[in-house]
Amino acid sequence: RHTRSQTVPPAPQALPQRVVYGQVFKYVVLLDVQAGLGDQRGQNGNQLRNYFQTKATLTDAETALLKSTAHSTVSALQDVDQQIHAAVIAYRGQLQNIKSSTTLPPLPSELHTLQTQKDNLILSGLAAVQTGLGAGRFQNLDAFVQREIAPHITLNRANASAPHPKNSSLPPMQPVPWQ
Repeated sequence: RHTRSQTVPPAPQALPQRVVYGQVFKYVVLLDVQAGLGDQRGQNGNQLRNYFQTKATLTDAETALLKSTAHSTVSALQDVDQQIHAAVIAYRGQLQNIKSSTTLPPLPSELHTLQTQKDNLILSGLAAVQTGLGAGRFQNLDAFVQREIAPHITLNRANASAPHPKNSSLPPMQPVPWQ
């Protein structure tokens, strides 16, 4: 009797909560914005507006807590993103006169500090939702998020230690649109 050797792919590594809930908060805001745009066009935006309430079986009060936390967190994240954008533009300004064979200067430490601020904003928003919902109800929301949202989130890390290719030019120095 023949048996086939099968290799099982490694289980995907769980994403950090700050990554998952950062995306959840952005998604909540996006659905509200899209619902409002639908309303303006004469369409009923309630399906988008009530997505989390319906799918995660949240009460009106729980949905209001999630939405208000998401909106305030995303607004604060946008403020930090503007600071990051300014720091990146300043860093790129330092690169204008660097030849392609030159080692790039290190990233400003300010970027690490700002990323930590973003992480803490998300974790604070998450803590507010956990506290407001209570353990059991948060577990219900989190089960929905882990089942329906998290599988669609990927985390790509930049390789800061990658060697600089010879005879190449730096990427164009144009502002990146931030949203």
